[in-house]
Amino acid sequence: MMFSAENLAEFDMAMSIPADDLNACVEQAVLGIARGYPDASLPSADWVLKARATELGIAPAGQWSANRSCHLMACEAGWLAVNLARDSDWTLLNAWLETDARLTNWAALRTVLVPRSGRDLLDRGREMGLPLAFVDTGGSDADEAERPASMMSPDDLNTAGRSLRGAKVVDLSALWAGPLCAHLLHRCGAEVTSVSSVQRPDGSRQGNPVLYQQLRAGHEHLVLDFDDPAQRQQLARLLASADVVIEASRPRALRQLGLDRESLKINNPQIWLSITAYGRKPPAEQWVGFGDDVAVSAGLLHWDERGHPQFVGDAIADPLTGVYGALAVVESLAQGRSGLLDVSMASIARRCQQKILAAGQDIVCPLSAATSC
Repeated sequence: MMFSAENLAEFDMAMSIPADDLNACVEQAVLGIARGYPDASLPSADWVLKARATELGIAPAGQWSANRSCHLMACEAGWLAVNLARDSDWTLLNAWLETDARLTNWAALRTVLVPRSGRDLLDRGREMGLPLAFVDTGGSDADEAERPASMMSPDDLNTAGRSLRGAKVVDLSALWAGPLCAHLLHRCGAEVTSVSSVQRPDGSRQGNPVLYQQLRAGHEHLVLDFDDPAQRQQLARLLASADVVIEASRPRALRQLGLDRESLKINNPQIWLSITAYGRKPPAEQWVGFGDDVAVSAGLLHWDERGHPQFVGDAIADPLTGVYGALAVVESLAQGRSGLLDVSMASIARRCQQKILAAGQDIVCPLSAATSC
C-alpha cells in the first residue's frame, strides 16, 4: 500500500508555498533541511542550480538544452522534446518514426517531425525507451494527471524520530539528482557509501568531473561487479543494513538483480528513496527521462513572445529533485518512518512550476555566474 507522504510538514510547506523563481524553490527546500540540522553547512541555491553549467560553460539557448542533447521541435499541435543523450537513441529514430529517411542530424529529424502528431509519437517513443516529452501550443503538458510530489510505501518498522548524524546511507544512483541528495545528507552528518557498477560507470565522472567529485567528497566509494553473485550478495547485505538507500533506476533494473527492497530482508528501520523520471506505477515506471525532457513534461519552461517554449536551467529537474528528495528523507527520518519513498522528477518539477506561477511570476532561466560550493 502507498500513501501520500505530503503530510511531512516541512516537505509539504516547501512544495506548496509560492516561490518567485527557481532559486527560491531551492532555497525553500534547503531551509527545510536546515531547520532539522541548523549546524549543517548547506550549499546555496546558486551552487545547486549552476555548478554544472559553470563547470562546463554551458547554458540553454531557446529550444536547445544547455548540453545540446535535448531539442524542442515543432510538431502537430505542439512541441516535442527529444533527448538524444545516448548514442543508442539515434539508432532508434527510424523505427520510432517508421521512415527510411536518413536521420543523422537534427535538421533531418525536424523535417520529419513537423507534420506528425506529437502525442502519438510520445506514446510510441516511450514504449521504445526514448526520453521524450510533449507540450501543446497552449503550454499544457501531455501528462495531465496530478501526481503527489512523493509517495510512501510504509512497513511496520516505524520508530521514534531518527537523526542523520552517523546514519549509514548507501547511494546507488548516478548522474545528478541522487548524488546531490546524498551530498546534502552527508552535510547533515550521514556516512555515505557511493556504490557504482563495473558494467555501467557513471557518465558524469567524465562529463563533469569537478561536480562529480564535489558531490561525493567525504564518501566511501565501492565499485562492484553486479554480474558476480558474490558481489551482489555483498551489496545486498549493505543495502539491507543501511539506514537510508538512494537509487535512481527504473524499478525493473534492481528487481531483475534481486536487489530491490521487496526482495531484500529489511529488519531495521530504513528509508529507501526511489528516484524515477515519472514514478513507480505502470506504465510510467518504464518511461526513460532525463532532467531536461522531464522538465518539459512538467511544463517547467519559459514561453517567449512568439509563443515558443524555451528550456530553463541545466537539466533543471535533476537539481530540484535532489534537494526535495533530501528534504523528504530528512523529515521521514525525523518522524520515525520506515519504508519506500517514491519521488519522481516529473512531480517535483511540476510542483516547482506551480509554485512560481502561484507567485504570479514568469518562469525564467536561473543561470548566471555561480557562486562556489
